[in-house]
Amino acid sequence: MPPLRVGLIGSGGISRAHMDGFLNYRDEVELVAVCDIREEVAQAYAADAGVDPSAVYTDAAELLARDDVDAVDIATIHDQHASNTIQAARAGKHVLLEKPMACSVPEAREMVSACEDAGVTFMVAQMLRYLPHYQNVKRIIEAGELGDIWACRADSWFGAALPGSMSRDDWWGFDAQRNGGGSVMMVSTHQVDLLRYFVGNVVRVTAKTWGDHPLMRNGAEDRAVATFEFDSGAMGTLLSSYSARTPWYYQSLILGSKGTIYTEPKPEGNVVDQHHAPARIASEARETKLGHNGLNAFSEVGPDMEGLVSENPFTNEIVHFARCIRDGKVPITSGRDNLNTMEAVHGVYAAAKAGHTIEVSDL
Repeated sequence: MPPLRVGLIGSGGISRAHMDGFLNYRDEVELVAVCDIREEVAQAYAADAGVDPSAVYTDAAELLARDDVDAVDIATIHDQHASNTIQAARAGKHVLLEKPMACSVPEAREMVSACEDAGVTFMVAQMLRYLPHYQNVKRIIEAGELGDIWACRADSWFGAALPGSMSRDDWWGFDAQRNGGGSVMMVSTHQVDLLRYFVGNVVRVTAKTWGDHPLMRNGAEDRAVATFEFDSGAMGTLLSSYSARTPWYYQSLILGSKGTIYTEPKPEGNVVDQHHAPARIASEARETKLGHNGLNAFSEVGPDMEGLVSENPFTNEIVHFARCIRDGKVPITSGRDNLNTMEAVHGVYAAAKAGHTIEVSDL
């Protein structure tokens, strides 16, 4: 069967993480065109990916008009996600979209409707679900080894607003109009999605945000604390910051009636390196001696490679996207599934503004 032919829209930043899938799995996915509003950036990406220079564009409409483009990989700035996705759907192209889905819940719902109306596959690149050890965590939870999940937590510490951390103080991630928010939108969306993957859908949110840092613009927050109530009755907490003086750190914790799983990233390394840190588990089923010794009860959760081609989650998600289209299956991180991730994230902002708990169904 021929590979899925993809056009890339947005060739800066995060799109570089997608290149391994295009280069090493050409039998499943073929990059045939590249678009960016900066022609020199698009040409550089095309050269590195082996795409013909004549297939480089600065206007997404021209790329979408190509008959040899089956699908698009959208990696633009957040405030362009809705228009890019709807335009691609109306052109009959399947859509792989970088997170976060949208800068508002109504936009996200409109994007899902546009793709469903057009009959195209819509997948959001929530890459943490495609890490082998997180896939194993999901299987362990589904098998009941942790018992009833009663609580979870995620910490997202990304010191982008600290002096000397970023090369530009006017970074668009500090602008709520372009980013869709501040630290929660930029650095915590993946972890909110991961908690949902493990625990269930979020139904209520309570939150407080702070946005008094001088680099924040148009209402962006540099700090946030949120509490989530899941449809299972479990509770979760999120701490997120651009400005806390901590190591850049991403950690998750799942607490059940019969066991616990947590991640233990090392402070050094980039964001992806930290998420590659092993998850660790202690459970009734794994304790070999009567009682629990918290010092040595935990063991590493190994990888589950079923359906995955690599340890690289970006590569796995691209191949998964291509296979879902080939086989007519719904992606693990479909646009419709991701609506609740967007409801939870935007629920943080709505609850903080309201000053009380909100129902995500009211957004």
